[in-house]
Amino acid sequence: MRGLLALNTRPYYAAAMRSATLLLACLVLASCATAPAYDENWTWDSRVFDEQAVLGQAGLLSSQQDAFFTSLWTLGSGALRRRQEYQLRKQHELWVRRQVELKRMSVEEAYLLIQAYTPSKEH
Repeated sequence: MRGLLALNTRPYYAAAMRSATLLLACLVLASCATAPAYDENWTWDSRVFDEQAVLGQAGLLSSQQDAFFTSLWTLGSGALRRRQEYQLRKQHELWVRRQVELKRMSVEEAYLLIQAYTPSKEH
């Protein structure tokens, strides 16, 4: 009796594993297809500050994070959001300073721009 029961459960297990593997492959493909693109060529010399490019180059976009680890340790406590905001503020200040060096804006404009900058919440 015991041997008969073991034979009946084995094919079900293999079929379930195939289904789980297929589901996992589909999820990975979908996450790669929906990852937001960013400008890998963005630099401080660019005329526009691109938050998406800054976070993408730093590896801080939500789509670039390991989903299981991120959900457990960073998203729950807001650590990823704080890292993103810190990175954006730091890079924005460096970008503004570069714009002053390139004489695209005055020091007064740069000071006001740095003080008024608020990172967007769309990442």
